[in-house]
Amino acid sequence: MMDAINNLRKSSVQISNESSSHSLNLDPGCKSIVMDDPDDLRMENKLITPYTKDFDDAQIYSVNYGNISDSMVDSKDKRGGKSSAPLKDSSHDAHEVRNSIIAGSIAGMTSCTLFHPLDVIRTKMQATTKLKTVENSRKLPIKPGSRIMKLSSINSSSGPLAFFSHTLKNGGMKAIYTGFSFPLAAQACYKSTIFTVNKLSQNAIVDYRSKEQPKAGGTSCFPSHTLTLFEHFLCGFISGSVNALVFVSPVEFIRSQLIHQHTSIAQGKGPIKGEMTGPLDVIKRTLKTGGLFGLWRGAGVTFARDSIGCGSFFVSFELGKKYLPLITEVEPASQLHTIGAGMLAGIGYWAMTLPLDALKTLVQTGKANSALDTLFLLINRDGIVKTAAQLYRGWQLAFGRGAPSAGVTVMTYSAVYDFCQGKK
Repeated sequence: MMDAINNLRKSSVQISNESSSHSLNLDPGCKSIVMDDPDDLRMENKLITPYTKDFDDAQIYSVNYGNISDSMVDSKDKRGGKSSAPLKDSSHDAHEVRNSIIAGSIAGMTSCTLFHPLDVIRTKMQATTKLKTVENSRKLPIKPGSRIMKLSSINSSSGPLAFFSHTLKNGGMKAIYTGFSFPLAAQACYKSTIFTVNKLSQNAIVDYRSKEQPKAGGTSCFPSHTLTLFEHFLCGFISGSVNALVFVSPVEFIRSQLIHQHTSIAQGKGPIKGEMTGPLDVIKRTLKTGGLFGLWRGAGVTFARDSIGCGSFFVSFELGKKYLPLITEVEPASQLHTIGAGMLAGIGYWAMTLPLDALKTLVQTGKANSALDTLFLLINRDGIVKTAAQLYRGWQLAFGRGAPSAGVTVMTYSAVYDFCQGKK
């Protein structure tokens, strides 16, 4: 075994951290990574951490490429001449997934608590888009002592401030947080799903590319594959798709129903079948009238929005991480860049998906039966420019909410994840 270690030490690379310098010893065939020092080191933003398995008087290390760790040992057992497979640390991977779920849950609930009111106002604005449909509602008598009264009128030409004022006058802060409880609980699933599936997708791609590299004549010393922007988009697309189909569609259907109902009642209108008092009422009524799949009304456009949106989110985030340090000339690992990149990611998400979000709202509130039919109706009636203007209504709220919300989400996720991982 000592002969094997001596052979490995024929090739070395010097790397340093803040406190000291260390040697990274590689075998001539670039088949092994062995170090004598147990301290964590960084080399070109790649974290090197020790495995617990001893290799005589040395330790075997793994190189962590952002979201993927790949460990290697000598391809030949010097005593038996047999090839050995790369070391796998399944417990480490399981902890990463668990910590990602915890961090994503806390990040999602924090963001939802702070920014839900802006979602309510945006949804109200989108639901007032004029369509050639007859609303299934009736006028309700307004009593002088009623808690909700028709104090002002809002329509498709009203702005964010008008909707905000109207909502406050017709229910106060409780109205601003209409439909809040269900989305808050769901956020634990939302963000944990997005970040965890994105992480696993990145791991799978880097694993595959790294294994294919030697076959193409590359070196197996460092699996140096770096994710391209397209691959970041693909990972985000996958995570958004899973999240949309499993969680987002039914939750946002319920939220949209409650928010639209509040607007209707505040304008002196109400649903024919009576007022729904909360998420459970929406679920019960939907199951009776449309069955289980009724809760997934608008799932198609939700899938399109979240898949494209999450892909754009993670591409924008990577671009922010790459270029913000060049602009600010601040340490790349600074929280400032994490927040800034997160805000850029939020802008990237809504810039690509706001029209899809507007169509989703129209379908889920019952004002439209099909997102595609509604799009063609608007284009044929108003033209492309006016249709775009209508579908981007509430952009002030989308970007005003999306940028800081994404910054808070990414910062919280990063902080909680690092804490769970035991990092300082």
